[in-house]
Amino acid sequence: MTRRLLAPAATAAGLAALVLGASCAAPSTSLDAEPLCVMTFNVRYANPGDGANAWDRRTDLVFGVIRDRAPDVVGLQEALPEQMDALRAAFPDYAFVGQGRDGGSDGEHSALMIRAERLALVEHGDFWLSPTPDVVASRGWDAALPRMCTWAVLRDRTSGAELLAMNTHFDHRGAEAREQSARVIVARAAERADLPLVLTGDLNAGESSAPLDVLRAAGLRDTFRDLHPSAEDVGTFHGFRGGTGGAKIDYVLVDGRWSTRSAEIVRDHDGARHPSDHAPVVAVIGLDQ
Repeated sequence: MTRRLLAPAATAAGLAALVLGASCAAPSTSLDAEPLCVMTFNVRYANPGDGANAWDRRTDLVFGVIRDRAPDVVGLQEALPEQMDALRAAFPDYAFVGQGRDGGSDGEHSALMIRAERLALVEHGDFWLSPTPDVVASRGWDAALPRMCTWAVLRDRTSGAELLAMNTHFDHRGAEAREQSARVIVARAAERADLPLVLTGDLNAGESSAPLDVLRAAGLRDTFRDLHPSAEDVGTFHGFRGGTGGAKIDYVLVDGRWSTRSAEIVRDHDGARHPSDHAPVVAVIGLDQ
């Protein structure tokens, strides 16, 4: 089996919230015996023009969301180099993988945070969402910007079980690019079909969109909808206003080897500020053996 997926590859403040979503289970040690907590979190890029919502005014909220849930895996989106540096400093117990979309440390990252006490990093890499996925910073179809996927093969330190984690951020303008990006990810994931798959991301696409149809056809499920099939107020982009309307565009998706134990859209805030312009999504999942 080819492992072209693996290119390029490598081996291995407290939140005073008025509204708190469900926390993950207590940190676990065995992928077989205990569930895995997974979060997707678009942290909003560090834009000085955001004023009261600028990065340096909400880092405590971002860190608080992550600390409160203690996820085993976090898929980040929009993190610029300075934000990656801040997250690494705040979470020394996590391994970080993924380069910027412009290559190396340049540009926004769709990085993965991995709780090192629970999961060992086996191998990792990145590819771009374009007709030439192994070309760094390549842009595809009608996309406005280069888009990418960061992946990691992770091994449970106690059980030895392995999984494939993938994290991405689809283009905000190109409808064809979003659909084709889903196809690129499906094709790359198929190269490691032996591993249970978790896909996190801001897909910039609602639940009834073509990209989600592609992912569902490949056997992926939305963990949130597993447990909340009729929920209506599910908007995950709120522009720092905290609204719940609009489309759900942020996802924790899994294949058929996983069951969903809990899943929530995180609505934390401190009464005046929100951690990001997106609501993170968190799911607790377990392997069906």
